[in-house]
Amino acid sequence: MATFPTITQSGGGPKFWYNWGGGITNHEVFAFTLQVADANVGALISDVSVFLNTDYVGGQTSYGMNLAAVDQNLNPSTATLTGNFESNGV
Repeated sequence: MATFPTITQSGGGPKFWYNWGGGITNHEVFAFTLQVADANVGALISDVSVFLNTDYVGGQTSYGMNLAAVDQNLNPSTATLTGNFESNGV
């Protein structure tokens, strides 16, 4: 399990993020822990991809994923999200 640094994403998204380190493997499940968000706004993680070696993170397992702010019906929102990605090996 790894907890990644706190981030703030403005403008809703989706925005693509890379996560690596913390002992992650090539079989992880991800969540986003919301610390600050408007009422009725949530975080949607999508398009998760695993990499073993990239130009960004040479020789390490890394994950890329989209993060977007959404309302309760999964409609896009322009709200700002603050929180952190967390992963757990499966």
